[in-house]
Amino acid sequence: MTGVADDVADRVRHGVTLAVDGLLARQRDDGSWQDTLPSAAVATASSVIALHLADPVGSAHLVRAGVQWLRDTQNDDGGWGDAVGAPSTLNVTPYAVGALHFLEPEESVEHVRRGLARIESFGGEAAMSDRDRCKLFVMCQQFLAFAGLYDEKRIMRLPIEVILLPRRLRQKVSFTVPFLLSWGLMQAHTRRSGPLRRAINRFSSPRALSYLDRLHEFEGPDGGYQESPFMVALVCIGLARAGIRPDIVRRCGDYLHTTVRADGSWPVNRDLEFSATSFVTHGLQAAGRSRDQTLRATEQWIRMCQRDTQFAPTGCPPGGWGWSRHCGWPDTDDTANAVISLARFGRIRTDEAMRLGLDWLRAMQNRNGSWSCFCTNSPVGLDGPCPAMTAHAVTALYEAGGHAISDAPVATALRWFARAQRSDGSFTCPWYRGLVAGTGSTLEALGRMGLAEGTTARRCRQWLLAAQNDDGGWGDGQGAESTAEETAWALLGLLHSGPTDHPGVRRGAVWLTERQRPDGLWDPALVGVYFLDLMYSCDLLATGYALQALGRYWEMETSRDWRQTAHADV
Repeated sequence: MTGVADDVADRVRHGVTLAVDGLLARQRDDGSWQDTLPSAAVATASSVIALHLADPVGSAHLVRAGVQWLRDTQNDDGGWGDAVGAPSTLNVTPYAVGALHFLEPEESVEHVRRGLARIESFGGEAAMSDRDRCKLFVMCQQFLAFAGLYDEKRIMRLPIEVILLPRRLRQKVSFTVPFLLSWGLMQAHTRRSGPLRRAINRFSSPRALSYLDRLHEFEGPDGGYQESPFMVALVCIGLARAGIRPDIVRRCGDYLHTTVRADGSWPVNRDLEFSATSFVTHGLQAAGRSRDQTLRATEQWIRMCQRDTQFAPTGCPPGGWGWSRHCGWPDTDDTANAVISLARFGRIRTDEAMRLGLDWLRAMQNRNGSWSCFCTNSPVGLDGPCPAMTAHAVTALYEAGGHAISDAPVATALRWFARAQRSDGSFTCPWYRGLVAGTGSTLEALGRMGLAEGTTARRCRQWLLAAQNDDGGWGDGQGAESTAEETAWALLGLLHSGPTDHPGVRRGAVWLTERQRPDGLWDPALVGVYFLDLMYSCDLLATGYALQALGRYWEMETSRDWRQTAHADV
């Protein structure tokens, strides 16, 4: 290495060391890591209304604090965004406006006026009724209706009758079902209905409540749904207004008391505890620390988080992992990442946890060769096929499961990649913004399988290099500023499909080292999709992937062991 290469390598080596030290200093005694998600106006507005409806006396202090937080975090333009200081959105602003006017109208007159003006600037009622412009239109309208600012009779009825569908059809939709059912129950008890609708509600309601009970049994005793204060608050609002199931309402209120932050706010999700630990673990493994004694506890913690029962709402078998230890639903990404972590710790596929995880992944593959997050063979939004999750699942089967690229699970996934690739060479990703996450993850998987010279991989690589920002990093591939997460995803794809001496690769590595904080970590960005255009960030997602990318770069520089194996044109 000489000149520029030496300088970049030194930067990367220092960055890897700094990140490893910073992460090990944050490791918990049980071997895991605790991540942090931003406080969110949608979660806080929902939580204060839920607590006011569920326990107005016992929760009054939390309601006051949450309302004050909403007032304090209003943007200068009158709106609210997905996080404090984030650009105002039509998806979020009606939540805060409705909560303020409903709970403390006199103290919030000016804040409500400015918020309503911001809604008008987005296009007002017409925009809020447009599903393409306001994905949360039913919730936004309902929150304004709570405050008397919208006619509740005009709000679309939610189809509680989905609970009457055969299970195999019901299992095609996952994440939004608790909200849909609880608010469907609310509408059944608070809105006038004709004979047919009353009959539908009468048959649907007991089954909807049974569904919520089964979720509670699976997710644990703390009252949470999906480890999400936002979802818990929505369920609480629905049942409290319906005047039914005070036991569930009470549990939801207890959960919100437990998860409130010191400043009076709530995040959309309490944490992504397991996901964050797997991101960090992969980073430390990429940095050559797989055999460190400090990670022995991490391996045991990963094993402990495996779910040993079937999850009926999505039809998945035992053996999966979710994003959080107690409340996370089993999903493809966390299961694949767990299996990969165990394999990189040196475990073989006959290991019981590995075997169950691999069986789970094989069982949850879609007919077309892809994987979705929770469900199989669903065309619905976030439950549809995901390139990034398919990339991680196929990597797990290839690296940990011993599958050759000609074996059916891998071969069908490779054919799906070729079909799903966009005409410009990129891939979308429903769970992250833009195009870099899907494209980088797909390219990384293809490179790991020795397919870097195939058509799909070459087109991914060309697109990523063309999408690089002038500052050396990557954003969403559609003009956004560079972020640590997207720069890392792009680099991981490029570094598994080509050498380190490409100028774009070096510039990306330098960008990461220059944005690293003194504590060794990186600032997160709002790149994750919760659902329906709600965005979130996760500090350890940014740092875990950044370390994976720099660790891969340093490994290649020190070993000079870059190899490409040309297989069939994929």
